[in-house]
Amino acid sequence: MTEVATERTVETPPEAAQPPPAGRWRPSLLAALWTWLAALLMYCLVTAVSWLPFGDPPPLDRAYESWHRWDTTWYVIIADLGYGFDKRSAAFFPLYPMLVRGVDQVLPRGAFEAALVVSVLTCYAALVMMHRLAASILGEDPARRTIFYLLAFPTGFYLAAAYNESLFIALAAGSLYAMRRRQWWVAGLLGGFASATRLAGVLLGLAFGYEYLRQRGFSPRRIRLDALAVALVPVGLLLYVLYCWRAFGQPLYFLRMQENWFRSGFQPPWTTIVEVMRMVAHTHPLLGPTSVRNIINLTTALAVLAMLLVSLDREWGLGPHHAYLAVFSAGVILLPLVNPIDSDYPLSSMWRFALECVPVWLLLAKFGANRQFDRVYTMSALAVQGVMILTFVQNQFVA
Repeated sequence: MTEVATERTVETPPEAAQPPPAGRWRPSLLAALWTWLAALLMYCLVTAVSWLPFGDPPPLDRAYESWHRWDTTWYVIIADLGYGFDKRSAAFFPLYPMLVRGVDQVLPRGAFEAALVVSVLTCYAALVMMHRLAASILGEDPARRTIFYLLAFPTGFYLAAAYNESLFIALAAGSLYAMRRRQWWVAGLLGGFASATRLAGVLLGLAFGYEYLRQRGFSPRRIRLDALAVALVPVGLLLYVLYCWRAFGQPLYFLRMQENWFRSGFQPPWTTIVEVMRMVAHTHPLLGPTSVRNIINLTTALAVLAMLLVSLDREWGLGPHHAYLAVFSAGVILLPLVNPIDSDYPLSSMWRFALECVPVWLLLAKFGANRQFDRVYTMSALAVQGVMILTFVQNQFVA
């Protein structure tokens, strides 16, 4: 009887006491605000001195242009000229550049500046939703660590860069939080926007299905009409499929365009892992750029998968009643493992994709109750992130 009562207590959302709406969200809004402002200050400072090892400084009022790198170029092209200008751009999903185009109509500068504004604002939204989700599971103190650890991670600066990362995390975390609160139509709607942002957004449908059934004891008799909300999750993807069919004559044209980034086939994830291990073993020097990138991305993939397993544990992790978070995150990591890049970096960007794996940050926040762990993680992560920002603004690939 004690075990049953305990399980019921855990499964009941902590917010069941129903404080006023502003009271629930105010701690998340404030905690996210200070973390967000501190991160933006750090990014500005690192950018301002990034020229020191390399030569003459750029004009201070143009220093932000050093963030116009890599995928940013494609998002700006789409926002400015649409997909027809360069058909390779179809590999990038539409919601983020659509928002950039909308903001660009209001701001006086250009699409790149609009993209930075969209990313910076959605970064704050992502932190708010991550804090709200973490607070509902772990409490307020771990929730503050959750968003700090997320932004402190070596690739955390991508949440403020002109990429779709922060938009996707905001939508995914919002959808997962709504699932926990049994707000199924909200969860489905946010999932639909997420699938219009990244292909991985459709994985929220798996998390939705699992969590819906779990909350109903996996009993088909308890399924209600609100289960149909899961059909909203792939709507964003389906609309993009229809667009590609109409514009390019091929509904899966966006997958075909992935070939320009050397993603041309699927294979078992263990095959990719073995291949990357062999590449590391046969690449010299061991600390050369190729080996380091492969080691980092492979280690990230394996570490995330291990942490997702740990997250299911009742004592060390979040417990099996939060398995829906692991279901979504496992898919995020397995996608690049089953569809690797045919190049020297098969798992390129893996440690950026890890930002989307919600249970990882919740688990780290739980470990962060130990002061020694908190200090080691914080100092190590921020030190590496500083180097990665410097690498990024100098137009060297990071993730």
